[in-house]
Amino acid sequence: MKIRQEWMRVGAAAAMWLAVTSPASAFEHFITRQGNRLYDGEKEFRFMGANMPGLVLPYDWTLFLPERLHLPTPWEQEDAFKTLDQMNLRVVRTWNLPIRAPDEDRKSWHYVYGPGEFNEEAFGTIDHLFALANKYGVRVILDLTAGYGDYLGGIGTYAAHRGKKREEFYTDPQLKEDYKATVRHVLGRTNTVTGVVYRDERAVLAWQFGNEMHSATDAWLSEMAAYIKQLAPNHLVAETRHRPGQPLFIDPNIDLLTRHLYSNYRGVEDGWAGAIRKEMESLKGQRPLFIGEFGPYIDGKMFAHDNVVDKLHEFLDYVRSEPGIPGALIWSMYFHHQDGGFYWHQIMTYPAVWSYHWPGFQSADAQREIGVMAAMREAAFKIQGRPVPAMPVPGPPEMLPAGDVPLLSWRGSAGASGYDIERAAGANGPWATIATNISDADTAYRPLFSDTAARAGETWYYRAIARNVSGASPPSAAIGPVNVRSVCFVDELQDFTRVLAKSEGLTLNNEYNAMYAEYLFRARGDTNDWLSYRVNGPIDSVKVVSFFGTQSVDMGVQASADGAKYDSLQPKRSARPLPVPPGGAAKGQRRTMVEYECPVPSGARFLKLLWNGPAELDRVEINHH
Repeated sequence: MKIRQEWMRVGAAAAMWLAVTSPASAFEHFITRQGNRLYDGEKEFRFMGANMPGLVLPYDWTLFLPERLHLPTPWEQEDAFKTLDQMNLRVVRTWNLPIRAPDEDRKSWHYVYGPGEFNEEAFGTIDHLFALANKYGVRVILDLTAGYGDYLGGIGTYAAHRGKKREEFYTDPQLKEDYKATVRHVLGRTNTVTGVVYRDERAVLAWQFGNEMHSATDAWLSEMAAYIKQLAPNHLVAETRHRPGQPLFIDPNIDLLTRHLYSNYRGVEDGWAGAIRKEMESLKGQRPLFIGEFGPYIDGKMFAHDNVVDKLHEFLDYVRSEPGIPGALIWSMYFHHQDGGFYWHQIMTYPAVWSYHWPGFQSADAQREIGVMAAMREAAFKIQGRPVPAMPVPGPPEMLPAGDVPLLSWRGSAGASGYDIERAAGANGPWATIATNISDADTAYRPLFSDTAARAGETWYYRAIARNVSGASPPSAAIGPVNVRSVCFVDELQDFTRVLAKSEGLTLNNEYNAMYAEYLFRARGDTNDWLSYRVNGPIDSVKVVSFFGTQSVDMGVQASADGAKYDSLQPKRSARPLPVPPGGAAKGQRRTMVEYECPVPSGARFLKLLWNGPAELDRVEINHH
């Protein structure tokens, strides 16, 4: 968190850096509409794109973990745009602008404190977003509020500020004026990075009324579309009612209609392409219809592990073949975290699905991430009639400071599939490789790599090299000296390869990770299950992280010098009950995170963990010298 706080303090400097290094704009024209086609100047504009809610919004509505709820930094936003650029995803859609509830404390991520009252710090995030959109040539669809999905503030919150009911948002004159106040503020804002007023921003593809406002009335849509056009006549306006089969509303001030596609929606049982063909027939070429969201999530019905990539190719080929569909945006993608690794977000409708990470990783094979990401990149070039180029070689990562235990993290490089870790006794080398192709997508919100070959009393410098199928980056700048006090053996339970021995009843689980503070992998067991570890030196201390459901029967922690006779330890216990997921297939289920930590008697090299009831083991740290 210290790193993030420092970045927020230097936000003004980052703004100056963007203003100096960014080109004036990658765009010569506003996007315009003629009939059911979009144009960039005289050239038809078609695209593949992504939803990236985290670009403006801390999208952690499920658990409201304070450590996840913060605005993205300029570095993180730029990593997102580097990702979009490498994939040739030329449109990005954001999510709603959170509004503070009347009884809620003001947070840094509230864009709207109340009707007509706005948060300058939060809107600075959008300033950076538009500066980067111009730099990397990506158009933006920005949602102004939310109907469905207003977990961090939307139409119901606007109504609550006036003591009114949610459904009055579309009819009450005061609530309509409150929404218009937000529209005026957004479209009239002058970008503190570029100096461009938002209503004159060519990077805007369209303003969207809000996310999935499927109960919006025709009258409300007409009124607000006319109001947006009055304030920003050069910009397109996008509809928000998203479910297949809903009425297709044709209004002179609404340029783009939209549909969202998920396998659990009604009307898509015969496939997404079939559902959209019906919409196109009904539309009769009056407007373009873009796919605002689609999620090819494995459900065992429409999509299975062995067909999801092929079916995605078929759907994207259909989009490309249908000229009345300008493009489609996958739900959803996240980017690197500046403290190391990625941001994560669980899709709660499905067991083992989370936001996609570029270029795809084996740890997300449950959702065939590598194949899905490759299909999106291929389609993004093909829809523009361009050949698919080789992947660009990644740029160098940036090592983050390390303490006296060599637990290492780095700011990742967009497009990197793995990292080689090197160390040396001096800052100038010679360098030796101690690990190859380490993924930064196997661990969430924790250090990415532990140098277990180091020994207490040694001094080392470290650097990293990013790589992918096209080659390796130059090395990062070195960090050090790291004066090693102790070494940490870490097991994140992605598999059982680091375990010395275990009981037969243990199984691996990485489903519904949002219930587990967004940590990724766990060993699930019950009474009398166990596992053990052996490390290379005498153990100093241990830390164990576990999760419990309705029962919390503490795990046993034991240590041994010879692996035969174990003595029980008395660890310090700290518990953190996590909120109940409000929706999805895991609705109503609760988890409690429990951490055990204690020193270990001298001479022990073996550790055993015992289940005394249902529990899931999440992480084991064994510090030794």
